[in-house]
Amino acid sequence: MPMDYTAQLALRAAFTPPFTCKPLSGGNMNEVLLVQDSLGNEAVAKYAPPYLHMLGPSFPLAQERVHVEIHALEYFGAIVPRFVPRVLAKDTANFCMLLEYKKDFVTLRDGHMQGQFNPSAYAKLGAFVGALATHAPPPKPAGYYENATLKAITNAYVFTIAFLESSDKTMPHAWFTPRPKSARLLENVALLKTLFHTPSPHLIHGDLHTGSVLVHEKEIAVIDAEFALFGPISFDIGNLFAHIIMDTFGREFSPNLALKVFWESVAQHSKLTCKELEAIFSQSVGFCGVEIARRLVVPAKSPALESLAHKEEAYAHMDALSCSFIEEFQAIRTLDTLLKRLP
Repeated sequence: MPMDYTAQLALRAAFTPPFTCKPLSGGNMNEVLLVQDSLGNEAVAKYAPPYLHMLGPSFPLAQERVHVEIHALEYFGAIVPRFVPRVLAKDTANFCMLLEYKKDFVTLRDGHMQGQFNPSAYAKLGAFVGALATHAPPPKPAGYYENATLKAITNAYVFTIAFLESSDKTMPHAWFTPRPKSARLLENVALLKTLFHTPSPHLIHGDLHTGSVLVHEKEIAVIDAEFALFGPISFDIGNLFAHIIMDTFGREFSPNLALKVFWESVAQHSKLTCKELEAIFSQSVGFCGVEIARRLVVPAKSPALESLAHKEEAYAHMDALSCSFIEEFQAIRTLDTLLKRLP
């Protein structure tokens, strides 16, 4: 990220020069820096290069993706300000922004891997998702709140590539062979893809998992909203279900209470009818199965599963679970039914 971009953002946020910068971990898609001014004030600078930051120029990517993230974070901040970092300054012409720095926060995934469980974090996550299901942003021009390129990437990497007989874009472990995909499973993946593309007035996060949620004590901060889109809230819920399940497999605490607190909070804050909630829960189970299935074969695998000493066992369990969720999601309409299926 050019230093003059960073300096201009910091000046717009009323920071005092000179400024120092250092890279922050987690910047797979974009360049992320910690900025500090002469008075010790800190913020996060985020810049979208014209390619995927993790892979470099060999993977070109439209820089306008950061515009969507800025607009989504501002919208989320308007409806649930306690749960997202503030946008302190933005430079849309140069594809960068300055965000509030959440010092001492860690990802929810890291907390899971360290055996930490705080019910308040899941309750607040449920309140965040419930708010997304209740509100709708004001009308804006096409492309303001969602990026067509990133939506196409989601379509390909979530619903398509992992379910092909073979693909040069997957990277399964040599010791792992996914179960054969039944006709019913493939039909249900197609149905879930249709649900994902069904027009919705609600703006969802689009990449909501335990690595895009920061936690500290009883507080949370939802980050990385460049994949935001108008879609079913069950997609966000299913992604979180999947990562809570994968994060906690083989660890000291089970996912049951986390899932219970999260889902009950969603139900409380979404103001939906019991019938609507049943339908959303069922869809969420299907999206959960899809997310687990793809994470077993794509290059961006689950860090929690990858850290286990008994990965082969974990992958076998997750493979079986994902298939059953996808094949039978329409029959899984309550939390109790879901929990009975967990290993």
